[in-house]
Amino acid sequence: AVVGDDCELGEDVVLHAQVTLYAGVRVGARSILHAGVRAGVDGFGYVYADGVQRKVPQVGGCVIGADVEIGANTTIDRGSVGATEIGDGVKIDNLVHIAHNVRIGEHSIVVAQVGIAGSATIGRRVTLGGQAGVNG
Repeated sequence: AVVGDDCELGEDVVLHAQVTLYAGVRVGARSILHAGVRAGVDGFGYVYADGVQRKVPQVGGCVIGADVEIGANTTIDRGSVGATEIGDGVKIDNLVHIAHNVRIGEHSIVVAQVGIAGSATIGRRVTLGGQAGVNG
């Protein structure tokens, strides 16, 4: 695993092979991140200025609660401003993408290949079925 600057890991966190935590990611106690998880990745934000696309700096954080399990090759963007937040007890399957500033409520389940667009809010104890798309 690669753990960036200023990351915080709670007790008994498990990081499997090839996990990358970008700077400032917080992971709560007893959480498990499977192979290839990327958390705190720069969000996808662009604006047109002078007829060209310009990247918008993504300066927020990424907070993963306690007792969370994240499946292989899932990506979680950092917030553009503020934090992307994964609540306590959330279970995320393989190959999920969670964009900037998303909030997922505690004890929710996100099944494989779900894509959650920027700034979407998912409530507590929600289940998102495979290949669902959520617009922010």
